[in-house]
Amino acid sequence: MKKLFSLCLICFLAVSAMAQRAAVMEFKAGVGISQADVDGLSGIFTTYFRPVGYTMVERAQIDRIIDEQQIQRNSLTENQMVRIGELLNLSKIVIGDVNVVMGQYNVDVRVINVESGTIAATEGATFAGSSYREIMKNLAQKLAGQVAIGAGSIVGGTPVQESEYVDLGLPSGTLWKSKNEKNLYYTYEEAVSQFGDKLPSREQFAELQAYCTWTWNGKGFVVKGDNGNSIILQATGKNGSYGWYWSADQYKDYNWCGYQLMFSSDHIEVGYIALRSIKCSVRLVMN
Repeated sequence: MKKLFSLCLICFLAVSAMAQRAAVMEFKAGVGISQADVDGLSGIFTTYFRPVGYTMVERAQIDRIIDEQQIQRNSLTENQMVRIGELLNLSKIVIGDVNVVMGQYNVDVRVINVESGTIAATEGATFAGSSYREIMKNLAQKLAGQVAIGAGSIVGGTPVQESEYVDLGLPSGTLWKSKNEKNLYYTYEEAVSQFGDKLPSREQFAELQAYCTWTWNGKGFVVKGDNGNSIILQATGKNGSYGWYWSADQYKDYNWCGYQLMFSSDHIEVGYIALRSIKCSVRLVMN
């Protein structure tokens, strides 16, 4: 009994329902282009970079930190950008470089994890100057999809719409939704009352584990069926190091607890027991 309560207490303290924060830093001008033109491109990118699960910090807040720290704007290093991210309590920053070679614009953009300084995602584009707006919009939306919390599913090599259910070729015929529910976190009661029989059972989580290939991608598991289709179960816990997803099943021995799917990069457990008051992620199914 004490061990169970200790585990549940740890779970309760670890889960955070706060949205993560991110910001787009000023892109750098390289060969053959002025900083003013690059500022225009990065402005378009910023308009369309809206990853699910993140609160975007406005440019004015970044400028304030740069002024307070007396940093030279035209010579910002990547380490200084990460430091600005730390001061603004960001989890991700976006940095980019633009060069023009033989009349072609070359844009390379990276998303950096502020805590570790590692690259979370990258995208690039090459285009003629006249098509820049649509290209920058597509670039921003593709990169936002890579880092979005709870997003990401592939059918036949193509990203699916957020509301779609994905056939992973499971024996039961269960279809899994392509993303988490929009509120990100729910108590057991909230999940059961809002979603009913669309909430997966322990058996459905177990089937997902047994009949799919699970590959850690740094921010969750890519779960791929034998038919080639896949979903991504995001690690929505603190610092993106673990994931907890409610099942529909209540723990019978203690009615104040329920079963979850719990995972980290090196561990998956489909029958994890947790207090029903804890807020966790929800991924729905269609039977």
